[in-house]
Amino acid sequence: MAATKHAAVPSLIKAVRITQYGGSEQLKYEEAPLPEIGPGHVLAKVRYAGVNPIDWKIREGHMKQVLPASFPLTLGQDFAGEIVTVAGDSGRFRTGERVFGFGAGTYADFTAAAIADIAAIPEKIEFAVAAALPTAGLTALQAIRDHVQPTPGTRILIHGAAGAVGSFATQIAKRWGAQVIGTASGEDIVYLRSLGHVQVVDYKHEQFETVGQVDAVLDLIGGETATRSFALVKKGGVLVSTVGGAKAELAAQAGIRGVNVVMKRSAADLSELAGLVERGDVKPRMGEVFRLEQAREAQDASQQGRAKGKILLKVV
Repeated sequence: MAATKHAAVPSLIKAVRITQYGGSEQLKYEEAPLPEIGPGHVLAKVRYAGVNPIDWKIREGHMKQVLPASFPLTLGQDFAGEIVTVAGDSGRFRTGERVFGFGAGTYADFTAAAIADIAAIPEKIEFAVAAALPTAGLTALQAIRDHVQPTPGTRILIHGAAGAVGSFATQIAKRWGAQVIGTASGEDIVYLRSLGHVQVVDYKHEQFETVGQVDAVLDLIGGETATRSFALVKKGGVLVSTVGGAKAELAAQAGIRGVNVVMKRSAADLSELAGLVERGDVKPRMGEVFRLEQAREAQDASQQGRAKGKILLKVV
């Protein structure tokens, strides 16, 4: 069946692209062709795009072994917007429906998205909030739900608890009754305490080892922080890392499980996360909003660690 096309869709759009790997100066705000959609995909009007560390890692070429690029390449994977073109097999989605999730090159007016990678935005949730959810939210949800598997009373130490992934993980773990200990510094401490019932360790002024034995560690930092954490986990516990810090040999020596997680795109998980937000169990930590043409400044803020909350690009 032919796609149903929205009358207002242009043939040329605005997008932020690179023509070679490099620094943020490679990001160019320019005209690009409208993305084409194939079977199982929709074309969506992007309202907000999320900025993630993986975006600038792709830009610099760090991911080219696993995500080889063809240039020019439009950056970005997180978005919230509405469907303007649907393929005949789009199933549950209809033109005009508000959706969020993962698209191809979301630093743009429009993105092509697989129906397996998007979910409907609940009526109570604004576009900006929805755009803050996909990568960071699913990383946290899958790490906590699938690998930490907390029950009431589980003690979990989260390194980087106030960051993009950490702020979601802290709230999700609390939702399931875990006792959360979070490492942070500066104004991030104030944020974590605002969540209630979170023990905070100011890592700049105290050793996190002082918290004693825990059932699980969620490592969002890596390096020495991860290495020092193995000794804290009770026998039979787990250290979960999103940055490759769960070294198998160290986990074996400590008598614990070590799990390195990579976020998996999932429409069902997007819906689960949106439900948590809709019910007020989870609230994304919102950061600075840039215009699409300010993508260079947005990525610099992310890469230099200046983000206090989720950085977004406002497309319209």
